[in-house]
Amino acid sequence: MRLNLLGAVSLTAVFVSMPAVAQESAAPAVQESAGQTDNLEGDIIVTGVRQSLERAAEVKRNAVQVVDSIVATDIGKLPDPTVAAALQRVPGIQVQNDRNNELSSVRIRGLTDILTTVNGREVVTTTGRGFDLQDVPAEALARIDAFKSQTADQIEGGVAGTLDLRLNRPFSFRDPTLVLTARQNYATIADASNPQFGALAAAKTDSSIGEIGALVNVTYSQAQNIRSVTNLGERRFVSGAPFGTADILMPQVLRNMPDVGDIKRFQANAALQWQATPSLQFYADGLYTYFNSTTGFAGFNPQPFTNNSQIAEVTLSDYCIDARVNAAGTNPQIVTNADGTQSLQPATVRTMCEPTSARFNNVVINQNSSSEEVTQRNKMVAGGLIFEQDRGVLKVDVAYQTSRAVTENFNAEVGQRVPTIFVEFDDNDGPSFTIDPSIPLSSENVSLRNSINQNFSTGRGSLFQARMDSEYEFDGILTKLRGGLRYAKREALFQEVRQTNTVQSIGFGNIGTPTEANARLISSLPLSPDFLGVIGVAPRLNGGRAFLGVNPAYLRSERGRNELRDLFGLPMEAPPYDPTKEFNASEETLAAYLEGSYEIPIGALTLDGVVGTRVVKTDRTISGFERVEGTNSFSPIVAKRSDVDILPSATARLKFPGSFQTRLTYSRSMRRPDFGSLNPSESLTVVGNVFLINNGTRGNPDLRPQKSDSIDLTAEYYFDSGYVAVTGYYRSIKDRVVTSNRQEEIGGENYLISTPRNIGSVDLKGIEVSGQYFFDFLPGALSGFGVQGAFTLADSKIKGDDTLAGNPLVGVSKYNYTAGLLYDKKGLSGRLIWTFRSKYINGDNTGGVAVRPYDETRPVQDPYIPVFLSYVRPAGRLDFSVGYDVTDALRLDIGGTNILRNKTSIYWGDERVVFQLNGDETVYSIGARVKF
Repeated sequence: MRLNLLGAVSLTAVFVSMPAVAQESAAPAVQESAGQTDNLEGDIIVTGVRQSLERAAEVKRNAVQVVDSIVATDIGKLPDPTVAAALQRVPGIQVQNDRNNELSSVRIRGLTDILTTVNGREVVTTTGRGFDLQDVPAEALARIDAFKSQTADQIEGGVAGTLDLRLNRPFSFRDPTLVLTARQNYATIADASNPQFGALAAAKTDSSIGEIGALVNVTYSQAQNIRSVTNLGERRFVSGAPFGTADILMPQVLRNMPDVGDIKRFQANAALQWQATPSLQFYADGLYTYFNSTTGFAGFNPQPFTNNSQIAEVTLSDYCIDARVNAAGTNPQIVTNADGTQSLQPATVRTMCEPTSARFNNVVINQNSSSEEVTQRNKMVAGGLIFEQDRGVLKVDVAYQTSRAVTENFNAEVGQRVPTIFVEFDDNDGPSFTIDPSIPLSSENVSLRNSINQNFSTGRGSLFQARMDSEYEFDGILTKLRGGLRYAKREALFQEVRQTNTVQSIGFGNIGTPTEANARLISSLPLSPDFLGVIGVAPRLNGGRAFLGVNPAYLRSERGRNELRDLFGLPMEAPPYDPTKEFNASEETLAAYLEGSYEIPIGALTLDGVVGTRVVKTDRTISGFERVEGTNSFSPIVAKRSDVDILPSATARLKFPGSFQTRLTYSRSMRRPDFGSLNPSESLTVVGNVFLINNGTRGNPDLRPQKSDSIDLTAEYYFDSGYVAVTGYYRSIKDRVVTSNRQEEIGGENYLISTPRNIGSVDLKGIEVSGQYFFDFLPGALSGFGVQGAFTLADSKIKGDDTLAGNPLVGVSKYNYTAGLLYDKKGLSGRLIWTFRSKYINGDNTGGVAVRPYDETRPVQDPYIPVFLSYVRPAGRLDFSVGYDVTDALRLDIGGTNILRNKTSIYWGDERVVFQLNGDETVYSIGARVKF
C-alpha cells in the first residue's frame, strides 16, 4: 500500500451564498467556534465530531418539518468522502455503489424522486429532473439538510423529499480565514493512490458603504477506479444447437468484465455579501463544477451458444423449474395479431435445472472494451437582496444555471475461440472461470468479431429561476404570515447516435484473414500495434488474471477511431446525430404560496406549526422526430401539456416542559416526469452480438405527474449528551412512474423496447428510530466516548392491477440500520460506523428473454408474461475516521471506507440463481488541514 501525504493549494472562481430562502428550518445560533460567527441563516462551521452532531440535532429539533442534517466537522470536512456516503448515515436514506465504485443513487425512504437545491436554489443536471450529487465534492459543503416532508414555501418537485446542499458563506466567519486541505486516498482494488486538494479563503471588512464579505472555495480530486464485475446473463433452455443437451438452464453470455477508468473533479464557488444598511443586504454568487469519467467496461466473456461449442462435465443443482419456452429456448413473448388480438408465441413447458459447474469446449470468448468518456459541466450565477424592516422581511433571488454532458463511447469487439474453459456458477455468490493461463495474454488467435459501435450523445439544459418571498410577524396566535411567487423556465436538448457496423461489412476475402464467418484475425488487419493491450484484471478468471483486449486509449483517440472507420469504409468523423434519438423540451412553471405560522399556549405546553398551500401551473412542450415508414426522411412530432397542481401542507408541534416534543405533519408533493420519458419519439438500436437482443426506447407524452400525500408523526427527546427520536410515516403515491421492457418485432427484427408508464398507486409506510449519546458521566478520557445509531423500516407495496401489483418498489430495502462508536476529547475525534440494508429489488426484467417459472394454474398458451425480478442480497459496510488537532492550526486525520470489503451480490428471482457479483472498493486515506 502506498500512502503519500500531499499538500496543495487550489485557486478558484466566484460564488456567493444565498440565504436559504426556501426553508425556515435553520437552527438558532449555537456556541461560536473560534474565529467564526453565526450568519443570518444560522449556519456556522463547527469543529469536532461531537459539535457537528450536536449542531445537526439542533437543526432537527428546531425545524418546522421533518428534517435530518449533516454538519461538517470542520471547514471543508464532512464526515465522509462523498455526499452520498455522508447521507447513508441519515435515517431513512439508502445508497448504492455505481460503476465508478462510488456511493451514489441516493434514495429517501426508498424513493429516488429527490429535488436537490444548493443554498435553497433548484439545481438540475442537463435534461433530467434531478442533480448528480457526484458533481459536487463533499468537502465543498458546510451542511446537508435532508427534508422528508414539505412546507408550502419549498420548491415543488421532490416526491421523495429535498436535499439542500449548503455552501460556506463569508459572513459566517468572524476573522479572515484561509484553509488548505490535502488528502491521499488509496483504493485497494484499483491499487492506486489518488490525490485530493482544497482551499478556502474568506474575509469581511467594514467600509464607508457598509460591511462587505467575500469567500472563495475550490476543490480538486482525481481517482483511478476499478469495479470488478462478474455476470451470468439471461438464462435460456439448452435443448438444441449447439449443445443438443436437455434440462439445463444456461446463461446466454458469461461475463467477467470489470469497469475500469479514471475520474477527475473540479469545483469552484465564491460568494459576495454586502450589508449596505442594518436592514438591507445584497449578495451575488456563482458555482462551477466539472466532472470527467473515463470508466468503461473491459470484458473476458465466454459465449456458450456460439456455433460448434460443446458442453461437458455438467453438474446440476437441485434448483429446477417448470418454464414455458419458445422454439429458441427463451421466454415466449406476446404477439399482437392482425385483428388486434393478442396471443402467445408457440410454447411448451419444459423442466430445467440450474448447473453448479460445466466445461465449455471450442467456445468463443469476447475480449471487449469500451472507451466511454463522460464530461459534465454545471455553471450557476445568481444574486439577490434581503430587506428587513421592523416586523417585515422581503427576499428577492434570481439565478441562472446551465448544465451540459457529453458522452463518447467507441467500442470494438475482439475475441478468440479457445479449446476449453471450466465455469463454476455459484462460487461464493458469483461465477468463477478456469482457463489455460497462457490464453488471456496471448494475441495469436485474437480476431475482430461482431462489430464496432459508435455511440455519442450530448445533453444540454438550462434553468432560469426568480422568486420573491415576504413575511410579516404578528402578536397573538398567528405569529407570522408568509407568501411568495416563483417563476422558472427549463429548456433541454438531447441528441444521440448509436451506430453499429458489423464485421461482415469489412468485405470478405479483401481485408483480413477470416477465422469464422463473422471474425477477422487481428494480425492480418492494417491496425496499429497499440490496438491491443492489457485492458483489465478479470477478478474471477484463474483467481484474478490480467487479459488482453482493445486498448481504451486507442479507442478514445481520433487516430484510433479513424483507423477503424477506414477499415469499415466509414466517414472519418463521428456519425451525425440520429433525429429519432433527439428531443427538445421547454417548460415554464409559475408557483405561488401562502403560509401562516401559529403558536398556542396550552398550560405548560406549547402548540406551534405552519399551515399553507402552494399552487403551481406548468406548461410544457416537447418535440422530436419520427422516421417516415419506408423512407430515410423524418417528420416532426410534438407533445404539449398544461397542468395546475394544488399542494397543501400543515405541521403541528407540541412542546412539553423540558426537552420532549412531538410533531404531526401532512404534505402533498409532486414530481414531473423526466423529459426523456415524455419524448414522443421511438428510438431503435441494433446490437451486433447475435446473442444479445436489439433494444429501443419509446417515450410516453401522456405520463402524468406523480403526486404523494404523506403523513409523519414524531416523538423526540433531547438532552445534554444526545437525543432519541422516533418517526412513523405513511405515504400514498398516485401515478407512480416505472419503466419496463417488452419484446416487439419491428421491421422483421426483434427488439426489447423500454417504455415508461404510470402504475396507479403505491403505499409506503414505516418507522425511523435514531439517536446519539455521549458518556459524559465516565471519568477522564473515557467521557469522550459516544454512540450513534439509526434504524428504518420501509414497507412498500404497488397497488391496483399493474403487472407489478403486490411487489415492493424497486430499490426499497425493508430494513436499514447504522450503528456507530464515537469519540471526541482533547483534540482527538473519531468514528467507527457500520451501515446495513436488507435485500431489495434491483430491476424489473419481466420483458426480457430469460426463462422463468410460470403460473401452473393458467393455460400454457395464456397470453401473459410472468413477472421476473432481480434482487440485491443483504449487505453492510464498515467505515472509520480518526482526526487529531496537532495545534490550533494543524489537524491530521486518517480514514477508511468499506474496510471489510463488502461486495454487491445480485440474483435472479430465486436466491440460488446467481446474476452478478460486484467488488465494492475499499479506500484508505490520510490527510491534513491547515487553518490560518
